[in-house]
Amino acid sequence: MSTRTASKKPDQSNRSLVVWIIGGVLGLALIVWLAFSIANDPGADEAIAFGEVTVEGTNLPFFDSATTDPAIGQEAPTVTGSDWNDNEYTIGSDGRAKIIVMLAHWCPHCQAEVPVIQDWYEAGGLPDGVDLYGVTVLTNRLRDGSTWPPQEWLQSEGWTVPTIMDDEAGSVVQAYGLTSTPTYVVLDGENNNLGRLAGEIGVDGLNALAQMAVQSLEG
Repeated sequence: MSTRTASKKPDQSNRSLVVWIIGGVLGLALIVWLAFSIANDPGADEAIAFGEVTVEGTNLPFFDSATTDPAIGQEAPTVTGSDWNDNEYTIGSDGRAKIIVMLAHWCPHCQAEVPVIQDWYEAGGLPDGVDLYGVTVLTNRLRDGSTWPPQEWLQSEGWTVPTIMDDEAGSVVQAYGLTSTPTYVVLDGENNNLGRLAGEIGVDGLNALAQMAVQSLEG
């Protein structure tokens, strides 16, 4: 007499686990696909993320943030460019000291620093006789499509700092010798480089740069 082994029904918890895993994989695949589609949208106008820039004078040497700035005291080139609303700005010798912050939309340190800068700026942290400028640099939609174009990212943060959009050739990057982001450049009223600093610096750092700029006007 033959015996028949009763088949066991699949455990309900195991089936739920399999469904959960499959759902998670499909969800992740959808997110990746959406991100890839956005980043590679053939209809996107890349030109909207860049500006037209002119640079006159000698570029500052490239600055390695791990070393002392080799170009302190060197005259920086005059940079002229505009923001996304065609407001034109010139950073040059006009008797006013300046702090310039160069920001990349895909840089997490820049993303963290922007609201700090904006709050400081709105609170009146900038002394008399000192101007603050932002520059959008190293724009690359493939690095982070969610913060591209950079003007939309900045506007979403309530950014009101006068800003120049670098061109596709990276003319401003080369002008100020940028090697990382964010990078700050402090200039005196004659457009001489007082020092460059890279990384997140917070409110204390902004106050220190502002003080450096003010002291250059008093000297």
